[in-house]
Amino acid sequence: AKFSCFDLETMVAGKTERKLLYLLLIFASTRAFQVSSIKSISAHKLYTSTPQATAKLKATEVDNFQQKKAKAIRNVEQLQKLNRCKTGSEACNVLDSALNFEECLYSSLKILPGVSEKGISDGDLAIQTKIRNNRYSILDLIDLNGDKDADRSALALICITAASTGSALVLNESLPGPDILRFLVVWVLSFAPLGFVGAGLAMPQELQTFLTSVQREFFPVYRKRMIQHEAGHFLMGHLLGLPVKSYSTNAMKNAVEFYPLNDPQVGQNRARQLGFDRSRVGENMNFEDPQPSNNAPYFSKEGRGGNVVEQQSVFRNAKNYTENPFLKLPAKNEPKSAWPYRGFDYNTLDKLSVISVAGVCAEILAFGNAEGGYADFAQLRQLFNSAQAEMNEREMENRIRYALGYTMAQLRLHLGVLDALAEEMERGASVATCVRVIE
Repeated sequence: AKFSCFDLETMVAGKTERKLLYLLLIFASTRAFQVSSIKSISAHKLYTSTPQATAKLKATEVDNFQQKKAKAIRNVEQLQKLNRCKTGSEACNVLDSALNFEECLYSSLKILPGVSEKGISDGDLAIQTKIRNNRYSILDLIDLNGDKDADRSALALICITAASTGSALVLNESLPGPDILRFLVVWVLSFAPLGFVGAGLAMPQELQTFLTSVQREFFPVYRKRMIQHEAGHFLMGHLLGLPVKSYSTNAMKNAVEFYPLNDPQVGQNRARQLGFDRSRVGENMNFEDPQPSNNAPYFSKEGRGGNVVEQQSVFRNAKNYTENPFLKLPAKNEPKSAWPYRGFDYNTLDKLSVISVAGVCAEILAFGNAEGGYADFAQLRQLFNSAQAEMNEREMENRIRYALGYTMAQLRLHLGVLDALAEEMERGASVATCVRVIE
């Protein structure tokens, strides 16, 4: 109002002063707009922070959650049977009857065939994982060399050496009794570090499990890290349609166990779909059908069709060479004891790759780095070596990089589900309860 009574051209003679005045007016108007925006935001927060508005908002969220859960879970009682399933086919049937596939998260993800075979550059991987840093990538955040396990063992050895040496010196001076007793006690304490090293060479898995349990008891953050790791495996397996058999987060074992892929019930279901149903066998067939005690192959000696082969085969009178010890295959190469016979196909490998890296991805999202990747990646390499078609090192690396990008993207989309699942697993909930929490 004051400036409207004057002529700016006459008041400000120089160009520089005129520009400064214009900038000052623009700055003043911008500050006024910011103040008005802050006042409106404060008023909005004041409105939403009232008890009535908060209660109404919570009630709306609860109603939406109940409606979504009612759409996803069709039968809660049927879902509880998941804890008593013996095979993967039985678990899939329980989930099919208990969940609504149009709304549930189970088997909601599909990996397109062939996409994991293409190479992914470092820039694309950084964009997919949202880890864009000039110093490191996502692979640098994962412990792939087992350094944490080595550090844990080295620290335990140093502690045992210091404790045994100090105890031996103290007891050598202050232990009452005969000299032979003092000598034996000091001798045992002096050789305690060597006993620890020998135990590591003789039973490394048991010793590593013991050290892990001790670390979990003294460091609760490490326990949460391991639970978060296993929750990632559980969630991605559920999203890809692989039902979980059991899980364990105690001090002695930390793993999510899935049902075996060589499910004996799959063959029976496919035979029933093709019409080979035992209840439909005609009564006119008079050949004896022995009752097998196990799920043996049909034409084997223990199977139901063993006598049929011996009686009707064109080679029934031929000499039997199978009992010749020189013609028998080694036990590790025998098809009856080795599986898979043809190796894993690429679709199965893609799913197993995503599930294998889900643990380290969940750790990165929660803690910024991953310490439990050594065992998962070593197992994944073994799965790659069992592929139906032989894979070279570059193809393995492409699948690992694709699995990391895909898993990080999916876990970010389901981050709330992952946190809720980790809380339930920390309480020791059953598999059916964990599935219910996910849905």
